[in-house]
Amino acid sequence: MSQDSTPHLPERPGGAVVLFGEPQIGADGDAWIYLATQITITVEGDQLSASQAVKRLGAPLHLVTAWNPGGERPTDLVNSQNNLLLQETLMEYTNQIWLAVGRDADSPHQEDGFAFAGVDRATAIAIGEEYRQVAIFELTEAQQIVLSCDSTWAVARPIP
Repeated sequence: MSQDSTPHLPERPGGAVVLFGEPQIGADGDAWIYLATQITITVEGDQLSASQAVKRLGAPLHLVTAWNPGGERPTDLVNSQNNLLLQETLMEYTNQIWLAVGRDADSPHQEDGFAFAGVDRATAIAIGEEYRQVAIFELTEAQQIVLSCDSTWAVARPIP
């Protein structure tokens, strides 16, 4: 009798799964909150959903912001200035960069950032870590993935 060697990963509603690690950040399990983020990417003036952007630009796409580093909550002006520095950093790695916004579906909170292509996962995570982010996003043809910047966990859900 053969045994199934497929790892059994915890699944949450909506097909969300833990890809690796233990994604409990803080008391509220922020990984799951991040996973619910609604992403919009601006391409040639068009506001695209995550799935529309992947269809148009290809995959994988990575997304990062410089807003609210670590536990800090700077002003919008400081966050915008940090994002300008982030954009300069991204331009050192790729010229495939688009404006992106991540929105919380249950509140008015949103953060500006960038979607980018042509950069491997490890480099994308390192950029997020440089800007003191807890996590970055990766979009594939099938999934919206949240990758911790300390590389200890990842969660995913079907791409919306």
